[in-house]
Amino acid sequence: MSKKLHTEWLPLFITNFLGVLNDNLLKTLIGFVCVVWLGAESKATLVSSAAALLVLPYIFLSPWAGKLAKDHKKATIIQWAKLGEIPIMAIAALGFIFNSIALVLTAMLLMGLQSCLYSPSKYGIIRDIGGKEGISFGTGAMEMITFIAVLLGTFMGGYLSDIQGSAMNFNRQTIVIVLSILAIALIGWLFSLKIKPKESHPVDDPDDTLNPFLFPLKWYRWSKSIKGINYTVLGLSVFWLIGSMIQMNLYIYCEEVLKLSNTATGSIMAFVAIGIGAGCYAAGVLSKHRVNTRLVTFGGIGMTLSMLAIILLPPNKVVFTGLIILFAFFAGLFKIPLNSFLQDRVQGRALGPVIAYNNQMVFIAILISAGIFALVEEYLGTLSVFVTILAVTIAITTVLWLRIPGARKEGKGEMR
Repeated sequence: MSKKLHTEWLPLFITNFLGVLNDNLLKTLIGFVCVVWLGAESKATLVSSAAALLVLPYIFLSPWAGKLAKDHKKATIIQWAKLGEIPIMAIAALGFIFNSIALVLTAMLLMGLQSCLYSPSKYGIIRDIGGKEGISFGTGAMEMITFIAVLLGTFMGGYLSDIQGSAMNFNRQTIVIVLSILAIALIGWLFSLKIKPKESHPVDDPDDTLNPFLFPLKWYRWSKSIKGINYTVLGLSVFWLIGSMIQMNLYIYCEEVLKLSNTATGSIMAFVAIGIGAGCYAAGVLSKHRVNTRLVTFGGIGMTLSMLAIILLPPNKVVFTGLIILFAFFAGLFKIPLNSFLQDRVQGRALGPVIAYNNQMVFIAILISAGIFALVEEYLGTLSVFVTILAVTIAITTVLWLRIPGARKEGKGEMR
């Protein structure tokens, strides 16, 4: 695995890491630096706008992303997307130089578009690089790298925003920001050129639909032909719904119940990201070159018990931190077998559109989570959000235990 990691996996891993890093660095800089241009009262609107600009392309343009991954070589799509990141970051750089929120938000929208369009190719190429035996390892490592990049991007954004201690340091801050985002984009593109998969021949299907409303219906019907695929998409969507609700609730629970500072709350969020990343990597290692869907059940049970303990035990910051990290770890174990199952069961060029269909459902679930959180927290309180998460976790674990091949036991044809 060591030789293969360096010669074949490493370019994809670094390309993915740097892309996610730039996404989250730019989003964080908008919250910390750009808000100064408009005033603190605009922070909530600005941060939510930046998040929306990253999310919306996935909902409306996933059909295009899926078709690209089906009709063209996935390595080429990745390389062109990474090349496009350089002028996008140049637009962002001009925004920081001229204090233009319009330019920075335009760059944020374009980054959301870029990330959306090459996501199915980026994840669909895992099987082309590592073969079937590398699906679990590659998927687990990619997800671990993603969460580390999110964490580092958030940290870097905060650090770079603090460079401006006074008006005298503004030029230095701007220079560091501009050089950072452009260098990350350039290095990411250079590493993307080293990705050398063994891809199947592209397929041009004239029946493909680019309508964002008809696209999920088509691929839902198509996925019914493969046992467990639609339930896998449901499981991954619920994973992100739960993750989004956890993140939103931490802001309130840590302040109102645990009486923690913003710094302490941010630290807990960082540990959560590390916990998920560790769980993702552990799932890849524990699968031992197979798609082990029994880990879905194990992860769901672990999430259930961890969340139950959070609800029942008296509030304590040390205990809570340990339990929420444990919950995150089991969430990683829950997620990776689902990603791997999708990669394993969907053959050929259909994988790109199915990943795009999954992306679309995931981001719709994230939007739904915001509505659920707002209603539950407003009328029932922050602890009830955790109760809701517990109920959703039990429900989805039960459904997947019943419907995903291999989730109950290892049997012939269930694990490969």
